[in-house]
Amino acid sequence: MLRIEIQSPDLEKEVNALIGVGLYPDSHTLIVDALEKLVRNKKKSRLDAAIQLYQAGEVTLGRASELAGMHRFEFKSILKARGISKIVEVGSVEKLKEGVSLIKSFHRENEKTEDCKL
Repeated sequence: MLRIEIQSPDLEKEVNALIGVGLYPDSHTLIVDALEKLVRNKKKSRLDAAIQLYQAGEVTLGRASELAGMHRFEFKSILKARGISKIVEVGSVEKLKEGVSLIKSFHRENEKTEDCKL
């Protein structure tokens, strides 16, 4: 069982008042509720911070998902739900153009192969 000693007289009064008005049956229930909310809020804060760093280009998708404390696929799903596009890292505009050109030529070759089969 979890036992916590409250060092602040003001905080102890507030805890006792919450129990006294019937919001919680006892201090244990109140403490468990408070800890659950703290963990939930911290998780949300970690996620928000990870998304911010990812959008700023400070961290990769993999690192951002680690910071958020979740699997990469779950993180990508959250980004998609929030309308945040995946950042594609390219060394330069020239590299990007080379890649696009390579993809186009690959598709042209595939089309020629398909035409020959017909």
